[in-house]
Amino acid sequence: MNTGFLVFHNASDTSYANTAGALTGISSTTTAVTLKFNNLTSITTTSSDSVVLTVTAGYEEAVVEWLAQVASNPAKGMVVIADDQNSVYAHDKITAVSSISVDSGAGTFKNVIVGLLDGSGAAGTGMDTAHDITLTTAQSGSLITVPTTGATSTITIPQSSIPDGTNYRFVCEADSGAHTITLLGAFEGVVDINSSAVQLDNTTNIVVAASDFKIGDWFEIVYSGTAGGWKISGAFQTASAIAAN
Repeated sequence: MNTGFLVFHNASDTSYANTAGALTGISSTTTAVTLKFNNLTSITTTSSDSVVLTVTAGYEEAVVEWLAQVASNPAKGMVVIADDQNSVYAHDKITAVSSISVDSGAGTFKNVIVGLLDGSGAAGTGMDTAHDITLTTAQSGSLITVPTTGATSTITIPQSSIPDGTNYRFVCEADSGAHTITLLGAFEGVVDINSSAVQLDNTTNIVVAASDFKIGDWFEIVYSGTAGGWKISGAFQTASAIAAN
């Protein structure tokens, strides 16, 4: 594969460089030539970046052929194809960089952890066998589904050496049983409880009340060690569903 870089700078201080080997195609329309490149950071095989060059009318085919030749056999490790900042163009019929488009991928995906609060969890899966859920910092960013409780339950989140930005989102998958769910830690924030804004501010724990965690209820926590610990937000259908202790 050809590893020489093709470089482009537009007049808006946006630059793009990719290897000649990543060039997947060149096409032209009137006064424009488009180069397509594989996006090597994309999660999909169909994503691509593109650079559109403005060229002199009547010379589109010549520029396409010249670019194909450069990509096949670049003269050096880096070839600046077009530089609007300094009005430098490797081919005299290229007059500008019309646009640079970078595809950051078709989507991002959140990790999902299926919670177990019925005592059936297996060690090493993030759930133990005592009706509890235990989470690590490696699971930060996850959505955790919370099922019906089988007994008084604890969700254990990291207690030390927590990187700022560690976060989890909990969503009720099935109405909770007649058991409380406790999270240990310092929490502060505002949650919506039955259409009322309620402030939570404490240094010990928060408790979801027995039988009050309903399908669709959710809360999210984000850690900020320099600003008091875990920041909490969420929405609950039932009055007094969650409280700080």
